[in-house]
Amino acid sequence: MALLVPAIGEVESLRYLIGANNHVPDLQDTSPRNLVLKLYSSNTTPADTDEPSRQKYYEPYAGGPDAALCGYGTAPVTGYPAIVNNRTDQDYTANYGILLNGSRWTLKRTGTSGTTVTASYPEQTFTFSGDAAANTNADYIYGYCLARANNMPVELLGVQNAATIGVGTAIEKGDVTGQLGNSFITINSGGVADVTVGMAMTHLAISGNTVGIATTSKVSGVDIATGTVFLDSPLLANILVATGSTVRFDISKISTAVDHGLQNGDVIYIEGNQSGTTTGANLGITSETYTVHSVNGNREFFTTPAMHGTGTGTLLNSVFYAERFTNGPYRIQNPGDEIKVTLNVTLE
Repeated sequence: MALLVPAIGEVESLRYLIGANNHVPDLQDTSPRNLVLKLYSSNTTPADTDEPSRQKYYEPYAGGPDAALCGYGTAPVTGYPAIVNNRTDQDYTANYGILLNGSRWTLKRTGTSGTTVTASYPEQTFTFSGDAAANTNADYIYGYCLARANNMPVELLGVQNAATIGVGTAIEKGDVTGQLGNSFITINSGGVADVTVGMAMTHLAISGNTVGIATTSKVSGVDIATGTVFLDSPLLANILVATGSTVRFDISKISTAVDHGLQNGDVIYIEGNQSGTTTGANLGITSETYTVHSVNGNREFFTTPAMHGTGTGTLLNSVFYAERFTNGPYRIQNPGDEIKVTLNVTLE
């Protein structure tokens, strides 16, 4: 049965979801990225089944709702603002919208016995410089959404198949122990900070000994402090020095043609288009929200959960919350036109 979340639990859950702790010094280690407030120009009514796409929740870029373009790959022409940093340890100026400051959210319990929890943010104002270019609908604003901040530039964000997903890297850990039937192994040296959920696993047993890890096994959890790696299936045999104590972890990498600007901990949506043949633990590319696990230079990165397989992908903003304007859409026509947004997010 599903767990009941009491109101006091909802307070802390909502505080985490909106990044209300993001004023702490060690942001990357203790709290998710701040949210960014974005406007969207797609004729979209938010629904539970929504996923970001090139046809939904795209921002008011030049190009409008053309199914083949959607404005992606082009900068706004109405004065829709580039992000202004509100922290010195983050740089998101290649993206658009208003970067929120987690410390400015206020939470209040209301309703019967205080069972409804609402987080509110001060009113935010978008001020525009004028109408969009001819033959575009970038000046129609249908609503707004909140996404985790990232710094993908317009040349990459939402550009169809602008990312290549392919053979990435193999990490070998040579001092591993595990016991038959357990669903975990211990990495005794070298640490596990470079291991993440979803990685495929291969036990490199000494010839003649039983392989201890099933070919379809993946990492289901990691305890960095103890060096423990949890598996999604039990071990088939003991893993010891005498039988071969090396385990290989595999992950696909995402490559981009332009600098991606992403940092460890950024959250994005990857729309995957699988190609080629995958076998065993390589179960293909799943369209989903991912966290950037590690960055390998300006044009490569890895995700958690880990990806497997080959193909192409479209990188989009994650959409955490969305709202359509009741009396919209609003058209931006004149310099100085404004859209004001007051944010209220509720758990009940």
